[in-house]
Amino acid sequence: MEDNPRIRLVAVDLDGTLLTSKGVMAFESARSLKIAAHSDVHVILATGRMIYSVRDLCASLEIVSPVICTDGAQVYESINGPIMTSFSFPREIGLEIAKLADDHAWELSTTIGAVTYWRQRPGQALGPLLPGRVVVANNSDAITDDLNRILVTNLEAVKDIQTLCESKFSEQCRIEIYHNLDGQIDGLGIVPFGVTKGNALDSVLHYLGIDQSEVMVIGDDLNDMPMFHHARISVAMSNAHEEVKRRATAIAPSNDEEGIVWALTKFRVLS
Repeated sequence: MEDNPRIRLVAVDLDGTLLTSKGVMAFESARSLKIAAHSDVHVILATGRMIYSVRDLCASLEIVSPVICTDGAQVYESINGPIMTSFSFPREIGLEIAKLADDHAWELSTTIGAVTYWRQRPGQALGPLLPGRVVVANNSDAITDDLNRILVTNLEAVKDIQTLCESKFSEQCRIEIYHNLDGQIDGLGIVPFGVTKGNALDSVLHYLGIDQSEVMVIGDDLNDMPMFHHARISVAMSNAHEEVKRRATAIAPSNDEEGIVWALTKFRVLS
């Protein structure tokens, strides 16, 4: 294989990378990814988000490639499925975490298959909220089966839930810590043991028959770094966590400065 083969796949994180600080897609970055997707380049969105919150973004970018969701616990062949890989951790663990959260009235987001359950907020009706989203009275009511992921956004809950998982369930599930643009802790994710965006990307590469020498990854947070091991070029946004920037091949302008366009241009992804 040639020393520097062309990039055939670009894996892109969403929050803090493709999405600006206002939570919308960076206009020129989205346009450039759409051009790449129409130029025989696989554009892979790799996110902690659930599939229902990714479909509209993929549709607007006209992406038909696989999608990595819930931090790698779920990988879909395309936005309309079918699911390629799905990993879960035992219901019993979920019940213990949910009980701890219920005892303190902490809100969890629990993903099981294609459905995400949210603990009821004051004045909120129970039952289906939107497609793929259901409101339950207590976190424990959501634990109907083995779980793909639990998301903790209540900062008061992060330390106690992290301690519980690392002390009792470290061989069955793994903790992801998320950061905001200021580098402060923004939340916590609980995923099955061994699940990372990197392992999910590796499964996508095998599925598509693409070598890691033909891959570029663009991200901003610690949960994006496992993907760096499966790419020739790793790009950190300038707004990225400092550790991510230290590990990256290159540092692009921020998510508010069209950093993705810079990366695609610098590494000649766009002809």
